[in-house]
Amino acid sequence: MILFKHRIWIVVAVLGITAFGAWTYAMPMFFGVPISHVRVAGELCEIRETSLREAISTHLASGFFGLNVAAVREDVRKLPWLKSVSVRRIWPGSLHIAVTEHRPEARWYEGGLIATDGTLFFPPVESYPMDLPILKGVPGTYAEMLDQYRKLRRMLEPIGQEIRRFTRTERLIWRIELDTGLNILLEDKDPINVVKQFARTATAILGERIENVSDVDLRYANGFAVRWRPTSSLEISETEGGNLEKVDLVSPTEVIEAFRVDLYGNKGSRGEEIR
Repeated sequence: MILFKHRIWIVVAVLGITAFGAWTYAMPMFFGVPISHVRVAGELCEIRETSLREAISTHLASGFFGLNVAAVREDVRKLPWLKSVSVRRIWPGSLHIAVTEHRPEARWYEGGLIATDGTLFFPPVESYPMDLPILKGVPGTYAEMLDQYRKLRRMLEPIGQEIRRFTRTERLIWRIELDTGLNILLEDKDPINVVKQFARTATAILGERIENVSDVDLRYANGFAVRWRPTSSLEISETEGGNLEKVDLVSPTEVIEAFRVDLYGNKGSRGEEIR
């Protein structure tokens, strides 16, 4: 019985030595498996394929098992516009890279772009989209202002104008510049609802004349003040007599008056000029 047990151990030892020898012989070939295919998943809009290829090419020579996945991920993450990246190997010789780009929604006045998730990132300035609105406020408030910008944009839909610049000052004053050149001034007191009431009322009261408004001051309890754009002078002829009389229908720019309009549709008294 004891002799039988010794024979079993001898067989196990021989098999182990044989397996180890086979592994030692095959190991160089095993670790020398090359990466023959690289697959990139994700929608690439700003990142160029050549830039991505350059970031990973130096790592491919290490082979399938020798490749440092963390190092590949780190080099790819250095590319501008990248929000996230994951890297994994797939047997027998593939490398799978999944990337997600930032989607810009606004520009921050100090530099950088604000992504749709509220992240501030810094791609090359020459790659900035030209049609993004500019947000300006207290440093570090870009995510908060992006949320407010979205709400303001929805509130202004009735007048069909887009926000070009949104500024929030330390004096709790909000300034909104629209793509038509219309400037809106208001206080930091329920501003979203105030803009909502203005947009709804302006459509009913001003109609198409809103295109001729240069400034709107919403810092009134129940109304707003309007400043009109300068218009061209007109010449009016009399129906009889044939004499022409030139009539200037516009006051000089420096004395243009503002008038108040009740937010609920009733015209109010004349107010102060917008400053």
